[in-house]
Amino acid sequence: MQQNEISTSAFELESWIDDYSQILLERAYYMLSDKEDAKDVVQEVFFSAYKSRDSFQGKSSPLTWLTSILHHKVADIYKKRYNGSAPSFSFDTFFDKHGEWIEPDVADPWEEDEFAVSALLNNDSFYEVFNQCLENLPRQWLIVVNKCYLQEQKAAEICRELNLSAANYWKLLQRSRLQLRKCIDVHWFKS
Repeated sequence: MQQNEISTSAFELESWIDDYSQILLERAYYMLSDKEDAKDVVQEVFFSAYKSRDSFQGKSSPLTWLTSILHHKVADIYKKRYNGSAPSFSFDTFFDKHGEWIEPDVADPWEEDEFAVSALLNNDSFYEVFNQCLENLPRQWLIVVNKCYLQEQKAAEICRELNLSAANYWKLLQRSRLQLRKCIDVHWFKS
């Protein structure tokens, strides 16, 4: 009987791999912005699901359970990345010795046009520029931006997970937004 239960779990996991791999891969790519990392983490999700298959009680859908495992795995990746490296940037790039912006126009407002914004959201070339600008952010900034805007985590959760003070968290977000804005302005609007 026990042998039959194991084969049923294996069969179930096999069908979950068929049914949910693509969904999990897309979610992982959205969260990590790297295809290879996304593939690796999805494999880890299914490996973890197999190892802890007895803990799945069916109270949620398999996709919900697998997505929860995925979120934990991605959080682990970000913790390792964030805590494992020193900043690779200098604030001197953006601020003078008095803490003022070196380029004062970096904070100037863009003109908003709803039609133009809508057109950008449907433009693949814009997304290439935007993703490149994201990749150019310092690693710690990118982690905070991903967690806040892409994963939609709460500020308190991010601060706890990354061991940040609230003030540092908000400064990182502000500086990230300004750098993204400048990068997009230079590489998209002025090109």
